[in-house]
Amino acid sequence: MNYGRYQIKEELGKGSMGVVYRAHDPQIDRLVALKVLRHDRVTSEAFVQRFLKEAKAIGRLSHPNIVTVYDVGRDHGTIYIAMEFLEGPPLNEVIQEKRLTLGEIVDLGVQMAEALDYAHQKGIVHRDIKPTNIIVTPDGQAKITDFGIARIEDPSAIQQTQAGEILGTPVYMSPEQVMGRPVDGRSDLYSLGVILYELSTQKRPFRGDSIAAIFRAITQDTPAEPAITDSSISRELSGLVMKSLNKRPDERLQTGKAMAEALKACLVEREPRPKHRGLFVFIAFIVVSMVGGLAYYYMVAKGKPEQPVESALEFSSRGESPSGVQVARPGVLKVESVPTGAQVFLDGSFQGKTPLTLELPLGKYEVRLSLPDYYEWEAQLQLSEEGETPLYCRLIPMEEPK
Repeated sequence: MNYGRYQIKEELGKGSMGVVYRAHDPQIDRLVALKVLRHDRVTSEAFVQRFLKEAKAIGRLSHPNIVTVYDVGRDHGTIYIAMEFLEGPPLNEVIQEKRLTLGEIVDLGVQMAEALDYAHQKGIVHRDIKPTNIIVTPDGQAKITDFGIARIEDPSAIQQTQAGEILGTPVYMSPEQVMGRPVDGRSDLYSLGVILYELSTQKRPFRGDSIAAIFRAITQDTPAEPAITDSSISRELSGLVMKSLNKRPDERLQTGKAMAEALKACLVEREPRPKHRGLFVFIAFIVVSMVGGLAYYYMVAKGKPEQPVESALEFSSRGESPSGVQVARPGVLKVESVPTGAQVFLDGSFQGKTPLTLELPLGKYEVRLSLPDYYEWEAQLQLSEEGETPLYCRLIPMEEPK
């Protein structure tokens, strides 16, 4: 059987809107995925014309994470779309097979957010973002497919979606979509937030025994925060997901670009910390062991009486050595941050707020900056030269500025 010039090879799957076939295009000798609108969905000529118009518009999109549309036509009393043939499972099968790492979740999320940002800039809102509409290729590339119910933002065009009409998949729909209100790109980003929740927790945020129950949950309930249900989930990713699921579009991340940048920050902020902490604990253990050995040698092996010992930091703050001789203060650490007022912790001890100048003995320190509503900044610092050592930190806000 043929649709237009396309020769059907086999059926790949069925959906609520159509049937997808693997087909061959003899004109240029390539395989395509041919989506044919189900006959029971061809309800009116107006619906068919809208589908054809929007499919043609989407065919002009060109992005590495959006399936390429080659052609659209009519045959056998229905319409079809010829698309790029993709190898790889849909994201819902990937979710069922294994639990993804933080890096894998962020990588897929960034790809999808950037693709949606591109489509939104072109005036196209997908309106049906869900795992079954995202193909993951063998090399880990995410491809958004099925723009069958997408809306084109065209002020000059007659609105073809009637008031109150609901299109989309219930579990992944935004509150405004459920209530039949006008939607924009932020609705797609909400749906992506639902997917990120599912990727990180292996559960959907909103569930119910019926469509009515699911709709009630989407419009009224607040799901449990991922990091609370599972402490292994990144705190930063958890906060981003909850912001994405806000009932009010104005309270979400406003663009796909903003979501992509926030996702990247989740990865940067989360992964290096355990390495720093582990290294610091190891160094501290070695230092404590050496100090203990020396103390034992002088107090026991040498037979000298035990005397109170003050730390080098305490002597340095007074400008003298342990023998009471005045010495030059060797190192000055000058800490600045944007924004200012961040709390500064040195080896776990609070030292003050930025901007801050500290006089310290030369050596290695763990420095941590903390400010409400901003991600903590943490690093190890080696003071190896006398004089002033500047330390400048730009703190990253937990929420995108409105």
